[in-house]
Amino acid sequence: MTSICDGLNVLELGAGSVPASLAAMVLADHGARVVKVEPPEGDRLRSAAPPAAVVWNRGKESLVADLRKAEGQARVRELARDADVVLEAFAPGRADEWGIGSDVLRAANPRLVYCAISGFGPDGPYAHLKGYEALVCAKTGLFSRGEFAPRRGPAMFPQNFGGFGAAMLAAGGVLAALLVRERTGRGQRVDTSLLQGLDPVDYFMTTIYQVAVRNGGAPPPLDTSAALGASRYGVLVATRDGRFIQTSTVLPHQAVALTEAAGISHVLDDPRYANLPMFATAEDAQEWEDLLWQAFRERDLADWLPVLESYEDIAFEVARWSEEGLDHPQILHNGDALTVDDPGFGPVRQVGPLGHFTATPARAPRAAPPLGSHHGPFAATAPAAEAPAAGTPRPHHPLDGITIVEFGFFYAMPYALALAAALGARVVKLEDASGDPMRRSFGPELGAVKVSAGKESLSVDLSNAEGRAIVHRLVDGADVFVTGFRSGVAERNGLGYEELAARNPRLLYVHAAGYGTDGPYARRALYAQAAQAVAGSFGRQVGAWLRPERNLDMSVIELQAVVAPRLAQIVDGDSNAALALFGALMLGIYDQQRTGRGQFMRTSMIAGNAYAYSDDFCAYDGKPPIGICDDEAFGVHALYRLYEASEGWVCLAATTDREWRALVSAIGEPGLAVDERFGTAELRRAHDDDLVAILRAMFRTRPAAEWEQLLTDAGVGCVDVFLDGYQAFTSTDTRLRENGTTVEVEHPLLGTLVRSGAPVRFSETPW
Repeated sequence: MTSICDGLNVLELGAGSVPASLAAMVLADHGARVVKVEPPEGDRLRSAAPPAAVVWNRGKESLVADLRKAEGQARVRELARDADVVLEAFAPGRADEWGIGSDVLRAANPRLVYCAISGFGPDGPYAHLKGYEALVCAKTGLFSRGEFAPRRGPAMFPQNFGGFGAAMLAAGGVLAALLVRERTGRGQRVDTSLLQGLDPVDYFMTTIYQVAVRNGGAPPPLDTSAALGASRYGVLVATRDGRFIQTSTVLPHQAVALTEAAGISHVLDDPRYANLPMFATAEDAQEWEDLLWQAFRERDLADWLPVLESYEDIAFEVARWSEEGLDHPQILHNGDALTVDDPGFGPVRQVGPLGHFTATPARAPRAAPPLGSHHGPFAATAPAAEAPAAGTPRPHHPLDGITIVEFGFFYAMPYALALAAALGARVVKLEDASGDPMRRSFGPELGAVKVSAGKESLSVDLSNAEGRAIVHRLVDGADVFVTGFRSGVAERNGLGYEELAARNPRLLYVHAAGYGTDGPYARRALYAQAAQAVAGSFGRQVGAWLRPERNLDMSVIELQAVVAPRLAQIVDGDSNAALALFGALMLGIYDQQRTGRGQFMRTSMIAGNAYAYSDDFCAYDGKPPIGICDDEAFGVHALYRLYEASEGWVCLAATTDREWRALVSAIGEPGLAVDERFGTAELRRAHDDDLVAILRAMFRTRPAAEWEQLLTDAGVGCVDVFLDGYQAFTSTDTRLRENGTTVEVEHPLLGTLVRSGAPVRFSETPW
């Protein structure tokens, strides 16, 4: 069988870029020939994050070229003449300085799709800032916390939120631009950024913030749990042997089942608990949570697992480290963990393909290449015989003419299709008379603004033949059908794969459920916090507090007061799944539109989250541990950390020797450069506490805004941390509207809203 990207030549340019590496891996997994250009010392990931390099470079080739020299620049221009795609992730303007920017390369190769990935975008008020993940998160308010945080000030969460988002947006954007090329014969420039990649993590709070302010109310707290004090949609509990379990009690029957499994079903007769998981008072809610904590603390995890698994109505997952996720029964069943024999590291267990396609499966991945290992120049890809004539008009939008039918609720699947709608697809959402429950979450329509944007809604009763006939007529003319429900739901409503494929053989049918199409967990419900737990979000985001030995001797009260608040995370379980589905969906659409061939594709929320954590969702002998934050979530180490300034807070990111030298020069402390404790990166890590103390005292001498200006001018990554939260940043920073990073839209019920702009920019076919 062929793979979807067979015949595509891809050139990857970057300096340790997470999104470029991941996006290129997606294309390589599905058949593209990817040549990664590396400096003589190797791409930064090889030394800074070896597990990431081992996984994200699989299936690629490595070409050494020093892009700071004319010879290396000429080598890239030569390769690009026969490339289909360039993925470039340098600072804005750097590629142009080197003579390998989009204008130069596209002038020599008009069919080229050139995708540039930056930190804050190629232009706009923050384009000059360094594009490190932590800087983007800090500047946009994602690291800010509310009044119920365990300590004052922002907290660092060392995960690739924006990097993963940008990777999936880049992969999808490239495939969309290639589809346009199929129609016009011409390539174009595509842009996305970590800033755009972050936006999916904000599910609804920006909308709620704006409506609250407009109505004269106080903006919602940064810590949304405070606003939900009289409800318990999810409860974290700890076992006797120190393991944590994340439960989801979104629906009443799920809360009841958890109560029964915990052995406290006697409380169900109490009228205070009649409306689980909603309560009349916050005190009642806390009392129910306390009872669960006390019950779970009495037995070990091994005792609880069979109990919880025996209740299909209980949505839960164990708080894991990423490596543990490789052995999750459903991950194994789905084929979402595979083993690649690496000549340097031996067998490497790692994440599987982005999507499982019946007709065009991903190819078996090859190991990541040694530095400089490649197969020579690209073979020129000649245009197909039926290539469009010169002057063929381009479509208005990348996905013009593509119709997608959506059958599913909440966020993970629907938001992926909102991204497709933003690129011009016609998306028709199927709903019953009550509508997607997201419409009623957190206030009328407030929760649904992002997931319904750009779509049409067809309200239809699928329980009768007339309603099914209406939907069948719609699907007969569609290109894609996507369902996010568990297996059996679509089939019971006359919308199963066999039935729809018989009617429309060219249909791409996508099943994107929580756990997968079949297998040991497939019938279980799954929500965001549990989905990310499978992939190891607890270990990555708050790992210092996850270790059992930290809490074995604690009482329930101590656990709740000391540990539980420090296990609060950025909830990315839904956004990761949505982004991964968008990437997989674009692979399927690219194939379907080019070949007219229909097929079945499956993916899952847990697979999408495994992809987001894939630089640690891997295992091999000698694998170094992932970098996690200190106990109070200030940072990973002294040079990638949050510091309090005389006014506000700064986030510092100085990860290279050159940035270290620039830092000590800018702050007027040349003695640090020759201090024997800090002479190398290894020594700086060994004396991290000493360096933290020095920098902590230094940053307290000036306001954060001054530090940002001073260090940015010196070429050091540093930003003034925005402390009011991502929702306020998006809603109130008017400078973001200058280049379309945010836009104003009119909602039919909620009026004028500010929202994020294009997830991907296209030079010829806008969103």
